[in-house]
Amino acid sequence: MHGPRAVLDWTWLRARIDEVRALKVLLAAGALLVSACMTEDMGPMPVLEVPQWQDGETSVYEISRNDSTLYRSTVTLAFDEEVGNAGQGDSARTIPTLVATNVVEPLSDAEYFFDSVEVVFRRDNLTPLRTYRSVETEISESEIVARYGRGRVQVGKQTVDGSVQQDLPLPGRFQSYDMVQTWLRCVPLVSGTTFRENLVVPLEVRTVPVKVLVLGTKLVTAGVGDIMCREVVLMLPNREVKFWYELAQPHRFVGLMDTQNETQMLLQSFQPARADSPPAQPVR
Repeated sequence: MHGPRAVLDWTWLRARIDEVRALKVLLAAGALLVSACMTEDMGPMPVLEVPQWQDGETSVYEISRNDSTLYRSTVTLAFDEEVGNAGQGDSARTIPTLVATNVVEPLSDAEYFFDSVEVVFRRDNLTPLRTYRSVETEISESEIVARYGRGRVQVGKQTVDGSVQQDLPLPGRFQSYDMVQTWLRCVPLVSGTTFRENLVVPLEVRTVPVKVLVLGTKLVTAGVGDIMCREVVLMLPNREVKFWYELAQPHRFVGLMDTQNETQMLLQSFQPARADSPPAQPVR
């Protein structure tokens, strides 16, 4: 091939070669960045303080967006126990667990959306053992199961298109994204407390680095009355979410505000634990 067409084709080919080279550089830089994030010194972690939560505690919230109340969320805490998880180095001994369940359902019959999640934590150190999530809409259904082992989490996803199993390496420090509002109740409510954490998002099979910052007090008006809270900010890579926790024991999760998504969640009712509930155990 000769003439202007040959010059044009060579110019196009050189441009594609340059693009491929640039892409390789970006991918290499991205790999280095991920590696750096996984090995980055995250700094000190404050000593978590288990609140006086008890077996059977139930909280009901309303979720609104753009000033319209759309969903109801019911969060239940239950105490349980199970034989040690060999994948996390436990022998065959009984491990006390905390089972946190959140069921989200629409307030209007015109909308079909149900989202339920269950997270099982160890009660002695709040390490997640497994999560189960089920999401149903008018056009889709999905189930996600995550099982945490030593150094990795196995995620299984079941949808109308079939099922897949994926393994996700775990960073040295991590927590479950699926029940973030529950384990944040254990953060010392001292203004100025700050730390970094990695959140495991089973639905997306990835980990997300976050920063937690405890701010000052805030009087929050909820369905159960006015509650003096401490504001805790969760800083995600693309947005910030403000959580409100009651200053007094048992440090109830009162609500949250996601300004970017114009979403608010507020406590409407609270059922304390059963009378025969055992006391909470300290985190080790």
